[in-house]
Amino acid sequence: MMKINVLLLIVFCCMGSLLSAQNKLEVTLKSFDQDPDLRYATIGFCAIDIEKNTIVAQRNYNQAMIPASSMKAITTGTSIGVLGKNYKYKTYIEYDGYVKNGVLEGNLYLKGTGDPCLGSPIMEGVPNTETLMLEFVNAIKKAGIKKINGAVVGDGSHFEYASIIPTWQWGDIGNYYGAGVSGLNLHDNMYYINFQQNKTFGATPKIHSTIPEVPGLIFQNEVTNAGRKTGDNAYIYIAPYTKNVVVRGTIPVGGTLFDVKGAIPDPELFAAFTLEKALNNSGINTTKAAATQRLLQSKNKRKVIHTHYSPTLDVIAKHTNEDSRNMYCEAMLKTIGLKMKNLGTDEDGIAAVLDFWRGRGLDMHGFFMKDGCGLSARNNVTTKVMAQILRKLYVDKNTFGDFYNLLAIAGETGTLKNVGRNSAAAGNVHAKSGSMNRIRSYTGFVTTKKGRKLSFCIIINNYSCSGWAIRKKLEQVLIAMAEMD
Repeated sequence: MMKINVLLLIVFCCMGSLLSAQNKLEVTLKSFDQDPDLRYATIGFCAIDIEKNTIVAQRNYNQAMIPASSMKAITTGTSIGVLGKNYKYKTYIEYDGYVKNGVLEGNLYLKGTGDPCLGSPIMEGVPNTETLMLEFVNAIKKAGIKKINGAVVGDGSHFEYASIIPTWQWGDIGNYYGAGVSGLNLHDNMYYINFQQNKTFGATPKIHSTIPEVPGLIFQNEVTNAGRKTGDNAYIYIAPYTKNVVVRGTIPVGGTLFDVKGAIPDPELFAAFTLEKALNNSGINTTKAAATQRLLQSKNKRKVIHTHYSPTLDVIAKHTNEDSRNMYCEAMLKTIGLKMKNLGTDEDGIAAVLDFWRGRGLDMHGFFMKDGCGLSARNNVTTKVMAQILRKLYVDKNTFGDFYNLLAIAGETGTLKNVGRNSAAAGNVHAKSGSMNRIRSYTGFVTTKKGRKLSFCIIINNYSCSGWAIRKKLEQVLIAMAEMD
């Protein structure tokens, strides 16, 4: 009898272990129901077997929720589908009037088509602003221009005049992650405010400089010193195409320069000013101050003397997803609108995204898109639609290329570098993360331990714990999917 009981105990233990392994994902999801940190939260989840096109697990998958930066996976994927992975943005140097004896009698134009990474200080593989200006100056010299009786004009008219999404919050606009997008972008439309730190708690640190130089900015400095290691808690407030900047918040006490990243309010004027400055430094002077196309309208015929090409779109999309670049996605959204609707606007870009996926058989009910990057809190999507789109991105490689490898990799790259380390998720979860105040999401793909591919989306809105704690909770869902058969 004792031997039989022992045998039964072993059998039950083995069955329990197997059952636990099979149901770990369900157990993890069910634990959220009793989690006090999620008492007031809304939880959405959907995982789809890519090959079978069947849902393997879900929670509230038809509940529309705020996705934050997970929206970037949709924008980057759609842009590749519409434009092609080998699409390149072009930036032109043009002039009107004529050149005689080395003198340009007319204006010199820097015309963009929306390249988001032009002169980027962050993206690898592209010339930085200084190197780019050298390229442009050399091209202008090669055209025989030694003096300009006119202005350097920044032309961003390829896209609509409005650079900022209407539903973005005032507290975001003015900061680097809230940079608007133009037909002519430069240096990620970002600049650094250098504060001279001091060691007096509560004192106001002086603004030392801005890098690069942005013309005309007038600062109202309300920043104070906080404790050491408190980080950057300064926020910048400025409306698009204006010059009055208010900076509020805190930076740590210290004795060196401390950088706060801001959004350039007038990208076209900044680009024209930067090229004018480079020309002046090389001995090519202008008789008029740098201007923009919207300020200095001209219908004169122009001659193109140089064309600069961006990297291919798949390279830009990979960088966008891994580093979560908001402005890059907004450039793609307007480009999609221009391609499909003949207007480079946010509204037409969003309409084009919806048309694109409806044309591929998806029911887009519950998918409310207000921008391309996810910064708008008015975005609302269902995890079911998100997972279905990701499945399409994986299956149709002729249209979307290897989108699986255009996302951050858990435990290895981008915003997922510290997620799922030393677990089954490491290397097997490729996803776009999203985070805002009380919002956290992951959208992407999982390769299970038996090689099965899943597309998935998980979103949690209104959790009560810290950002670190919610990440650890969601990490368990990613690990559980990776451990599935």
